[in-house]
Formats: sequence, C-alpha cells, structure tokens
Amino acid sequence: MTDNTTYQQARLSRDARFDGLFFTAVVSTGIYCRPICPAPSPKEENVRYYASAVEAAAQGFRPCLRCRPDSAPGSPAWLGKETTFRRALSLIQEGYLHEHSVPELAERLGVSDRYLRKLFTASLGCSPKQYAQYQQILFAKKLLHESQWSVADIAFASGFNSIRRFNDCFQQQLSLSPTQVRRKELRSHEAMTLSMSFRPPYHWEAFKRYMAPRIVPGLEWLGENSYGRRFTAQEQQGRFTATLKKDKNIFEVEIELEDPKLLYHVVNRIRHLLDLDANPEVIDEVMRHVAPSFDAKGLRIPGCWNMEEAGLRAYLGEHIDPIKDASLLVKEPFNKEDHEQAPFMAHWSAICERYKHEPWPEASPTPYLNDEQYTYARLRGLSLPDLAGFEIISQKSALSAKPWRSYLALAVTDHLATGNEKAIAGNE
Repeated sequence: MTDNTTYQQARLSRDARFDGLFFTAVVSTGIYCRPICPAPSPKEENVRYYASAVEAAAQGFRPCLRCRPDSAPGSPAWLGKETTFRRALSLIQEGYLHEHSVPELAERLGVSDRYLRKLFTASLGCSPKQYAQYQQILFAKKLLHESQWSVADIAFASGFNSIRRFNDCFQQQLSLSPTQVRRKELRSHEAMTLSMSFRPPYHWEAFKRYMAPRIVPGLEWLGENSYGRRFTAQEQQGRFTATLKKDKNIFEVEIELEDPKLLYHVVNRIRHLLDLDANPEVIDEVMRHVAPSFDAKGLRIPGCWNMEEAGLRAYLGEHIDPIKDASLLVKEPFNKEDHEQAPFMAHWSAICERYKHEPWPEASPTPYLNDEQYTYARLRGLSLPDLAGFEIISQKSALSAKPWRSYLALAVTDHLATGNEKAIAGNE
C-alpha cells in the first residue's frame, strides 16, 4: 500500500489482515492507532499514516488506550496475548478446571475472568468451560472403548463430580449416552460442533460456484449449504464440515480431530479458508464503483488448507479464470506417487517450511511456478486481500480496486462462471 486512498480504504475496513502493516495518527487528538481501532473513524483530513508505531511516536503522537498500538501483531503485547491463550489451553488440558473455577483460572493467568472468556470466544467460539468439557468427554469416551471400568468410575476419572452431569454432557456433545457409546463405535467419534460468526452478507452462491469445479474428490465435499474437507494438522488427521446458517450469520462447524490440543490452530485455519473475518461493507463499497454490473456483494476469498496445498493446486493447473482452469484434466491430484507431482511436492514443501514464520516474497521463489501461478497460490493459501497480477482484470480496474484487488479478481471470475452456467442452461 503506497497512497493515502489505499490506506484510507484499509483503515475504514478495520480488516485484521492489515493490522500491523501501518498505523494511523489523528492530528486533532494527538493519538496514533492500529487500523483495527474500534473508536469512531476520524475525518480523513485529520489522519496521517505511518509505516510503524515508532515512526508515529517519533512525530509526537501518543498511543491509543483502546486499541493499544503497542500490541499490534509481532509486538511484545501481541505475543503476550497469544501466550496467555496457550497457557490457558495447556492448564485446561492438564485438568485445572476439574478442581478449580474459570475465575480461578483467570487469576492464575493474571487476567480478568471477563477477558479470559472473551479470549476463548474470539479464538474458539466457545467458553473455557465448554472447551474443558469437550476434553473431558473425549477422555471419557476413550476409557469407555478401551477399559472395563464402570461408567461411574469413568465419570469421576474424567473430572465430573456427578453421574448426572456426566450423562448430560455426553448427550449434549455426542447425542448418545455413555452406555450407547460403549456399545457403538461412532463414525464421528471425536466431533465437536462450534459456531463461527461472520459479518453479513456472505455470498455463498459465489463461494460454491468457485469451489464446485475445483473440488478434489476424496479430500473435499460440497453440499447445498455446506463445505467440508479432510486435513492434516501437525501430522494429525482430521476433518470438518461447515454448514451455513444464513439467518443467524454463522457457520455451524463440526470438527473431528485426533488431538484436541490442535483445535485452536484448526479453528483459525477454517476461519481463514472461509474468509470469515472480512468486512463486506467496506469491500462492497469499492466493488460498487469498480464493478457496478457484477453481483459482488458479500464476496469471500475461497481459501484452502495451507500454502503447500495452494502451490500444488496452482502447479496442477488450477486457475482463477474458469476458462483457463485445467485442474480437472489431472486424473489423480495430490498423488505423491505420481512421477510428475512428486518432484514439485518435495521442492515446494521445503520452500513452505522456509517461509513458515516469515513473510512470503512478492515474486515467485520457485522455477516451478510462474508469477501468475504464484499469485494464485498466495490467494488461496494466504487469503491476501490485495493481490495484483491477475490477467483476468485490467490494470486500470486493478488500481481503482486497491486495497481489495483480490476481491475484484474473484468478482470477475464469478461473473464469467455465471455466464458459463447460463450458456450451458440455454443449450440444454
């Protein structure tokens, strides 16, 4: 982002993907903020933009007490928030809430009860107690399948203080009683359902149109109002199905996971894949000016699980332009035994490991992917909102769409896909 108009669009969106990339200062108050600050937006004539908090402070501006620019991504305070949450997960997994209350857990962590609940709701979509009960149920289920203990003994060993509470939690989580679980191996044996909210509208039809021809059989599935897939997280296997509840502005997401300790990571990946943290109100305003004839209201970036997968999709011919997309010609995608895919996968995995904790470069870091393929990989793998270099949109339109050029490219894609659907329907 290089001009004030682009900075302004990013500021007004309050999109977390811009957090830490720049800072705003208000001359009328003498305060500088993060672009996600919840305070009322000041007039543009009073705003100054800086690349770092240090630069803003050097100009005499004071840090905002609401958004705390010292806690932007990468700062000590931001890392502290992440540390607090991980410490909470660790203590819960060790059974801390079996004998202590949530307020006591908060006190142990040095934060307020309200702050801890808010942290869990924002990160996982559930309370600390709900997360703890999920852990208890998984442990109890394991004992039901693998031990000869009585249900009562298993209830107390899992941290429940009463059989009634144990039965109620089992019924709530698995829709079965403990005795039914002992008799029957569940298909969704470690499923947890979470609600993941988003700011409306959500253009589900466009998301579905994009995903449908690019679904990898056996890896992904797409329903009328749902999308699901298998995944690997830190060598652990899992799967999820996200079902849209448009009237509630949420996705109900059922997650099956071998190791519940990875739930936090998995939830973040799902939110990224479905682009749930976008601010459609601001993005739609730009789309109305740049592409007024397109049905682009509520567009989201259709992500995939990680950059390793995104790069392979690009290498196999998946393309943002539905006319150029050649991924359907690949008979066995994601086949490590395939003599054409294997060399790329080995090479690309090493590159992904290299940039695991570093910003990805603008230019392609591999001879296997040209710049357009690499841009496509960053679109699906990183969900970056302002990618340039898509031939599907003109340079003039792209400049007008900053900082939402990725969404413009997807709006053009959906427009073309809709035209193809109408043409096919007309020929039937």
